[in-house]
Amino acid sequence: MAANRQILITSMPEDRLGEEHFELVVGERPAPGPEEVLCRTLYLSLDPANRAWMQGATYRSALQPGQVMSGFTLAEVVESNHPEFSPGDLVDGDGGWQ
Repeated sequence: MAANRQILITSMPEDRLGEEHFELVVGERPAPGPEEVLCRTLYLSLDPANRAWMQGATYRSALQPGQVMSGFTLAEVVESNHPEFSPGDLVDGDGGWQ
């Protein structure tokens, strides 16, 4: 994992959703800080909730332009500075499109 690829939401769609609403940003691979882990996304959920988050607050805050597009992820820990996680562990959460 040499880079961190992120899909940002750049503008909120008023009608049909298209490529023009997103931007791929490639940055340096981050290093985990104290009590943090670095994960590699294995699976990413794409579902109707993604669109709902673009339209306003639901059970979570609305997305804002410039944010990583939200999405549930299953990921593998590749580096750990946390005592409860080791490389190779599988974790889940709102990792976003990255």
